[in-house]
Amino acid sequence: MGSIRNQLVRAAAVGALGMTAMAGFIAPASAAQATAAAAHMTGVAPAAKPNTNIEGSPAKWAPAKLTAAPVKGTCSGTNYSFSVDNKTKKSQVIQYKSGSSKKTLGTLKKGEKAGICATGAKGAKGTFYIKGSKSVLTVTLS
Repeated sequence: MGSIRNQLVRAAAVGALGMTAMAGFIAPASAAQATAAAAHMTGVAPAAKPNTNIEGSPAKWAPAKLTAAPVKGTCSGTNYSFSVDNKTKKSQVIQYKSGSSKKTLGTLKKGEKAGICATGAKGAKGTFYIKGSKSVLTVTLS
């Protein structure tokens, strides 16, 4: 978890993963399909939250669809929307869709688990990727 925390500290310092820094992820309230407003990755403590695994070769999401509550307040190891568990034998780079491009959220080492914080309105959707994989994770906020 150290590498994720280090990356987040560096990213937060430059605003790359700040909760308001991902304005490109925000859709107008009148949009037909809402998108998640923001995403952030953190270390995670055990909790009863939705979880997806990264597994196989090539790496893929399992399950590939989740419903999760948006985070209220500060993203932390106990306050997050859903978790990701890397069950592969190598580090995986997690990305998310922001506007028309993919942005890197962080790197998850083999066997490591992290929490993902998402904010947005009920029904908003976020799209997550594993770099180098065709697998797509869709998260709907509840």
